[in-house]
Amino acid sequence: MSEPTAKVSTEDRLAVMALLSEHAFRNDHGQADTLWELFTENCRSEGPMGTMVGREAIRQWGVKRLSNPSKVRHVLGNVRVFWNDGRLCSTSYYVAFRDTHANAATPASVGEYHDTFDNADGEWLIAARRVVPVFTNADAPRPAVSASPDEGK
Repeated sequence: MSEPTAKVSTEDRLAVMALLSEHAFRNDHGQADTLWELFTENCRSEGPMGTMVGREAIRQWGVKRLSNPSKVRHVLGNVRVFWNDGRLCSTSYYVAFRDTHANAATPASVGEYHDTFDNADGEWLIAARRVVPVFTNADAPRPAVSASPDEGK
């Protein structure tokens, strides 16, 4: 449960928002192999692309993502930053567009990111991310990239 009396500093709020924007930019602009730099060593990411634990799993996913030439763009909004049980967290909405869809201007997915952050040497990093699709377009193919080499076989 969130702590309504614990106020998030403007500095921390802006740092989290910059981190989320950087993640989307790298994912969308051919830098997915560097996404691991935005996560803590023992991070966990769960969602439609599988479950990844640790920076190395994020790195491997990013390298594999680069082998898929499809374009994607993530639009983020409604970023809510809050304290929960002494941890800095956020929820944000995403809209994902993919060029593999018959109409690339139609969203492939709309959902939420549920993130938890840890501060490492004065820098906020993603410790946990849960991707929660709310609306998906069944006609929009997903990139053939999963967290594990065995997934999808």
